Amino acid sequence: MLGVMTVRKDELKIREFDRYRGYYCGLCRAIGRRCGSACRMALSFEMTFLALLLTSLYEPETSEEKRRCLLHPVHKRLMLGNEAIDYCADLSALISYYDLRDGWDDERKPGSLAASELLKKAAQKAGEAWPRQKEAVEKYVAALHEIEKRGETNLDAAANLTGDMLAELYVMREDVYARDLRELGFYTGKFIYLCDCYEDIEHDIKKKNYNPLIARSTQESFVQDCERMLSDMMARAALAFERLPLLSDAEIMRNILYSGIWVRFEQATMRRKAKNEQ
Repeated sequence: MLGVMTVRKDELKIREFDRYRGYYCGLCRAIGRRCGSACRMALSFEMTFLALLLTSLYEPETSEEKRRCLLHPVHKRLMLGNEAIDYCADLSALISYYDLRDGWDDERKPGSLAASELLKKAAQKAGEAWPRQKEAVEKYVAALHEIEKRGETNLDAAANLTGDMLAELYVMREDVYARDLRELGFYTGKFIYLCDCYEDIEHDIKKKNYNPLIARSTQESFVQDCERMLSDMMARAALAFERLPLLSDAEIMRNILYSGIWVRFEQATMRRKAKNEQ
């Protein structure tokens, strides 16, 4: 599910990309510090975006350091740190742990079981700190499993689950901004789920995996219908985003919401078109 909310690098200024990477590397560092170095596998573009969003909204005291790491030992990179980034590090552990456990429960993948054990303590600690968010992730995994089991073809049934989960994760504090944050998280979550389904459809058909878009995939207007559906979701997400009083790093977030989030859809469409032309 993760990996959709990336930046479109060529549309960012150099300083904006460096700033974005500061959040990404800062989140990676926070995950390592709070959850253990092995848990850095939980790093994602989605939680990087949320770290940007919550930092811009709440303006917490933020540290800025240039450090080397194991992956980038030669040049120092900017790493940001604050309570919003720590929050997203905890959420990263929660999401990844339950996703890996689901992979083990469904397909008995040994790799998923081994990786989930590395995240277990961190996920338990995060769940104690953020019980509402933990409950949202647990409900999501259990409900999605039931939908997949019965082969539900209603697109909203599965997509709404992802939206409901992200809606809760976007709310770090129950305050005046919670309503707009939930709306932004809900429609972003629906987009992520269905974009992922769109990208994986050939693989899911071959492997006989659950995918609610399979029944529509033979229609001539399939690509256009999916694009219209996803555009509607992002339009609703954008409305909620623009209502929030965001100043710092707003252009980076707009790059993600209005452009970067479409990269994987475009890549999948181009691959499908090239295959059909062969």
